This record gives sequence, C-alpha cells and structure tokens, in this order.
Amino acid sequence: MDNNNLLDTGTFSTNDVLGNGKRYFVPIYQRDYSWKQDQWEDLWSDVMLVSENLTFHYMGAIVLQNQGNKHFAVIDGQQRLTTITLIAVACIQKIEDLAKNNIDKELNEERVKLLSSKLIGDKDPTSLTYSSKLKLNGNNDGFFQTYILTRRKPATLRNFIDSDKLLYKAYTFFYEKIEKYFENTQKGETIAKFLNEIVGERLIYTQIIVENEFRAYSVFETFNSRGIGLSVTDLLKNYLFSLVNEVDLPSVKSQWDRIIDTVGLDSFPVFLRHYWISKNKLVRQEYLYKSIRANIGNADDLVALLDDLERNVIVYTALNNSSDELWFGKNDIKKHIKEIELFQVKQCLPFLLISYDKLPEIFDKILKIVTVISFRSTVIGGYHSGKLEDVYNKASIKIANGELKTVQQIALEVKDLYMSDTDFKNDFSTISLNTRRNKKLIKYILFELETQINNTGTIFDFEENPATIEHILPENAKEDWEQYFAKNVMENYVYRLGNYALLEESKNKEIGNKPFTEKLPIYKTSGFKSINDMNYPEWNPNNLDKRQMSQAKYAVSIWKLTYY
Repeated sequence: MDNNNLLDTGTFSTNDVLGNGKRYFVPIYQRDYSWKQDQWEDLWSDVMLVSENLTFHYMGAIVLQNQGNKHFAVIDGQQRLTTITLIAVACIQKIEDLAKNNIDKELNEERVKLLSSKLIGDKDPTSLTYSSKLKLNGNNDGFFQTYILTRRKPATLRNFIDSDKLLYKAYTFFYEKIEKYFENTQKGETIAKFLNEIVGERLIYTQIIVENEFRAYSVFETFNSRGIGLSVTDLLKNYLFSLVNEVDLPSVKSQWDRIIDTVGLDSFPVFLRHYWISKNKLVRQEYLYKSIRANIGNADDLVALLDDLERNVIVYTALNNSSDELWFGKNDIKKHIKEIELFQVKQCLPFLLISYDKLPEIFDKILKIVTVISFRSTVIGGYHSGKLEDVYNKASIKIANGELKTVQQIALEVKDLYMSDTDFKNDFSTISLNTRRNKKLIKYILFELETQINNTGTIFDFEENPATIEHILPENAKEDWEQYFAKNVMENYVYRLGNYALLEESKNKEIGNKPFTEKLPIYKTSGFKSINDMNYPEWNPNNLDKRQMSQAKYAVSIWKLTYY
C-alpha cells in the first residue's frame, strides 16, 4: 500500500479477512470481550437469515493498523472478529465430535484440520510453532488460546475474570445453536459447508487498513462520525492512548480500567458526559468526544484528565447510591441522596458533582436545594428535562469558575427551576400516582406528610417502616361504592394522592374492600395521625378533593426553600 494514502479500503468476506496468512492482535489498551447474549442472538439470527435465503449480510467496518508482514492491530472490530471465531470453533468442535463417534472418522478429522488451519490458526513453517489467526488483549488472550481455540473445557470457571467467563459462555451458546441446527444430520460435510460458504463467504465486511497510529485514529473518528463506529468510550480511549508512549501505556491503561471498573462500562458514557458538563458548556452525547478531544491535546492533558476522572468517579457512584460508604455518618446527606434516587432525576448530577468538589462545606445545603427543586419541579410539576439541564449547567460552570460560593448565591442562580408555592400547591392537589408503578414514591410522600402532621419531631424512614398504603376507595371497589363514586369516574379517583393513607399491615388486611363507614372505626385505632384524625362522614369525590388540598398545604411547607 502506498504510504501517501490515508487508508486502504475494500469489501471482504470472513474467509478473505481470516485467510491468506493474515494475523490479528487486539492492542493492550482495547477493552475486554464484552458482547452478551443480545448481541449473540442478533448475530445468530443474521446468520440464519443468510443460510435460509442465501443472501449476504453486511457486518460493518473493521479498522486495522498495518504492522507489516501481514500482521494487523485491531482498532475497531475485535468484538465481531472474536465472536465469528467462536462460531468457527463451535462448528469445528461439532465436526470433531462426529469423528470421535466414528462417523466418517478420517474425513471429519481432515475437515477439522483444514478448517482450523484456514480460520483459527496453524503452525508457522519456519519456527514450527502454533500461531493463531487472532490474539486478544492481555486480559483475555491466555484463556482464549488455552481453552477456546484448543476446545478444552476448563475444570472450573470460578477463578477466571468475568470477560473470560463471557467468552466461554458465548462459545457454549454458539455450540448449542449449531448442535440444534444440525440435529437432523450427522454429516461433517454439511457443517463444513455451512462454515465455509455461509459464515465464510456470505458475511461481508468493509476492511479499512491504515499505515500508522495517527492515521488509524483519524480514520477511526471519520468513519465513526459517518455511522460506522464505536461508542464515545472507545473513541476517547483510543485517542487518549494514542497520546502516550509505549512505556507509559500500561500505567495509563491501568488507571483507565480502574475508572471503568468503578462506574461500570455501560454507565461510563453517562458519567463522562456528566463530568464534562459539570465544568464545561452543555454538549449532547453525540458531540461529547469532539468537545473533549478539542481540550486534550497532549500527554500532560491526558494525565490531568485521568486523575480528575478517577477522583470524580468515586463521588459520582456515591451520588447514585445512598448506601455508599462515602455517606457513612452523614444522615442528612444520605437522606437527600436517597430522595434523588427515588425521584429518578439525573440532570442535577453534574451540578452536584462540581458542588461536592468545590464547595464541600455547604454540600448538604446544596443537596437540600436540589431535592426540593426535584420534588416540586420534576415529581409534581413535570418540568422538561432540557430546562433542568440547561439551568444546572450554567450554575455548574459558575461554581467551577468560583463565581458562586454561598448557598444564597446558588439558590438564586437556580431559582428558575423552583416551582412557586401557588403552582406547586395546585398541581399537588390534583396529582394521581399509580401504586403499581410508584409505590415507593407514594410511601415516601405519605411518610413526609405524616412527619409534618404528627408534629412530634419523629422522623419516619419510609423504606424501613412496615406500614402499607391504604386505598380508601379500593382499587377493586364493590358495587356499594358506586353510590359515592360513579363507576365511570372511579378510575380517576382511586390513584389520587388524597385517596391514599398509611396503615398498619394487619389493619389493612382486616378492612379489605369494606365500605368507608366500616373502615373508619379501624382508622381511628391507627398509630398514624394522618388517618387517625379523619372525620369525614362519607368518602366521596368532594371529600377526597378536600383531603388532597389539605395534603397540598402541608406539602408546601415540607418541600420549601427559604431563600426566595
């Protein structure tokens, strides 16, 4: 290939990619094998369609860096190459099983030898050492070479890392699929034809080969932006690792892996964006990589970024887990983190991340601001997520730059998100929440109301308290309820907040679907003041509205900020 060319591209089949003496290795910085059953199922379905209809299936692009002498580093495509190899190994194992059972023994042994040499690996004619077509990264290659490619079953998987276990599970998955697909034939010839002609010739790839590391990353980004590509995780990793020399690469990789392991591979892109917009202008996920790349240009920038990511990822995981050890002994903070989990709000996380970093001494008060705003505006008001993210982002940048330093300044900065008392009370007084989907949230609200109404200073933990949610108008109301709630409007009232009450489990079982007049005496024996004090002579839409309006008045006092 001409060194002046940016890249060499072509369309090739599996046989073309793995044939002609080519060898591939996955660089040390590439992630471990990570495909799971959904991806295996999708790939097998595609193979089955090809097999049944004798069509072709496009497998996407494989980006390679030419190392010379037919050796290539896999920049993008290792998951596909590995999984296709697993299918090939499974087919070869099935043919070998036939040979072991003395079914066309000599012919099937010859097929195993030829297919293995073509798709899996063979002996080097010079050194006479075995060399596989594909070598995985440092974490997976030992298991891959020792067990997968030699088709040996490990005595136990207990001591292997998760990605090795995933490799073996994938191999087993495809072997079982192949066994079932060929259950009505005992011909190695048929299986070999399937592997050679269907998997080998009808699965098609765009192969992109570049000459050097710089061009590899340039091409990688270009094709990614055009829809042939990776997640922001892989894009960023490949770019960042290209900034360091081989000596520093292992330590950089180790730090990167620690960050990924802390937050989890699937959650990393979200964390990365939240981290980035906690200090920089708002950017959508699809433009995140470009934004980061524009600001990280050398090895020193990389070191600073990784150090900051590693420090922040610990806080970020704690912000998503009220039981995290970071909150031990900090009951107020723990309570507010639990509320954020319950409200399922994520737009505030960048704001909280930078607040914890820059203003740790008032972090508990900032948390209180966020939880009150979240309850008013998200749970009750249903504010658009875009508005929340925009306001929090602007406040985050000002905190990062040192422009906001006090609780009062921060509260005023996010004032636009604070739902007014009037609007909040009106929305609260009419809200419906279905217990089938919002049981924990409803229980939380009822316990907060009980704490306020009880007025004894007792604070109830809604998760630990065994109280149940009583539907005053039952979900499955009998006909005698229809004199108070017309059948066609019952559904509009049964999930209203005013129809809910806390009640001891034994009492809730006792009253069942009884009429209100029979429920009321039992309510009077409850230890929960919010239901013990009920004095309605009957339960009808008008009284339900009154009760919910009363709840709304308490709610204004409970979820309130005094800075406005």
